[in-house]
Amino acid sequence: MTVKTNQSISQKRLCSELTQYLINRITLVMCFVAVFSLACGKIFADDFGDIQSAAQQNQDAQNLSITAKPGTQLPLSAVFTDSEGHQVHLGDYFHKGRPVILDFIYFRCPGVCPYVQQSVATDINKMPGVIGKDYEVVSISFDPTDTPAAAAEKKASYVAQCNDKQDVAAHWHVLTGNQKNITAAVTAAGFHYIFYPAFGQYNHPAGIFVCTPDGRVSNVFEGLEYDPTNLNLALVQAGDDRITNVFDQILLFCCSYDPQTGKYTPIALRVMALSGVAVVIGLASIIGSLFYWEYKHRGRGSLGTQA
Repeated sequence: MTVKTNQSISQKRLCSELTQYLINRITLVMCFVAVFSLACGKIFADDFGDIQSAAQQNQDAQNLSITAKPGTQLPLSAVFTDSEGHQVHLGDYFHKGRPVILDFIYFRCPGVCPYVQQSVATDINKMPGVIGKDYEVVSISFDPTDTPAAAAEKKASYVAQCNDKQDVAAHWHVLTGNQKNITAAVTAAGFHYIFYPAFGQYNHPAGIFVCTPDGRVSNVFEGLEYDPTNLNLALVQAGDDRITNVFDQILLFCCSYDPQTGKYTPIALRVMALSGVAVVIGLASIIGSLFYWEYKHRGRGSLGTQA
């Protein structure tokens, strides 16, 4: 009887220890699974956050671009206010038969806008065309809180950077407006930007537009610097030959605008054709001169013989 009792107690103790062992192991496995799940969750969350961030950056990049297409018509009836406080229409600067350099800025911009305007001022000084005679410049603030007084202050700083201050002051127009008219202008031009309310600042691309006298986008120069030769050629092209001399026309014939680089690049076939024409003209001149020389001297010889 005692032996059976001891065996029963041993079996119960063994079962208890086995149960406790299994419980400990299951608890350990569950803890491991829990930790692993948390770690994976953190990794996936980080990855998802990176994906969201990349997607947002891609969306921001799309929203911070210039997508203008040549030939796009600007809203010439859009109403703005000039730096002197007068109400004007955008079309007021296109009726004179001159192309227009157009850019979009805002006056509180801490980075990009001042460099854009500085580049425009530099090109005004370097280009052979004369502002007011050959083209106009229009700068529109896309911040509806900007005022005509601020526009006047900015315009004065632009004029100060230019050599011909009188003409620049008369023909570089700095405009402000309400959101409706600003949206109409930037949408037509394909100028996209983002406003960050938390910072009170805009994020936007840098570039200028060259427009035809009837208010259509002709060329776009992106970036912070614009080669004066390329910009002058763009004005020649946009101006329907109104800004022209023989040299400009030859350059424009031999070059084509590349929107990817923002530059005019040589067209090989046109360069070859122009070179061929120059060679033919040169040879014709030489041959003509030889015939003339021979004719002139033969005439003299005949006269001498007759005498």
